[in-house]
Amino acid sequence: MGQVDDEQIIGEDFSDSRLDGKEWTGKHFLRCTFRDADMSGVRTEAVVFTECDFTGTDLTESIHTNSAFRSCTFTRTNLQHSTFRHSTMMGSTFVDSRMRPATYDEVDFTLTALGKADLRGLDLTGCRMREANLVSTDFRKATVNSVDFSGARTVDATFDEADLRGALVDSSLWVSASVRGAKIELMQAVAYAGAQGLVVEG
Repeated sequence: MGQVDDEQIIGEDFSDSRLDGKEWTGKHFLRCTFRDADMSGVRTEAVVFTECDFTGTDLTESIHTNSAFRSCTFTRTNLQHSTFRHSTMMGSTFVDSRMRPATYDEVDFTLTALGKADLRGLDLTGCRMREANLVSTDFRKATVNSVDFSGARTVDATFDEADLRGALVDSSLWVSASVRGAKIELMQAVAYAGAQGLVVEG
């Protein structure tokens, strides 16, 4: 049995629970389990989830503002039509989760494992993906304006027809990921050419 008080919930097991429509503010869930729980329509504000397990959880149409999901596990989690605003997913792991369509407004995905995630067509403008695992992640037709990809692993990632203008990327992205038809700025074009071993003059 976990410890529960008005603000902090530690080690509680919410597996298979009906939590749909709940509204939480200022709470901290630490090492709690939400496996296969119905959290559709949940609204959180300034709520922190640390090392929580959301395997099989239904988070559809949930709304999260200024909330944090730190080192959490999202396996086969349904995030469709959910909204995350000014929130963080730092250090969390996503496996076989449904992440689209959804709204990610200035979300921090630093150190997050998003390998093979399907992020096609999402608007990720202003998000941070520093040092994230993006191996084989699908960003086709996504908008990643001004996204910080510094230190991210992008081997076999796909940015075909994505909008990469203003994105902060390492030179390795230009050779490790597919960027066919992507929109880029002039300085990015120069960086791309340099990464490909070309010499730009004039």
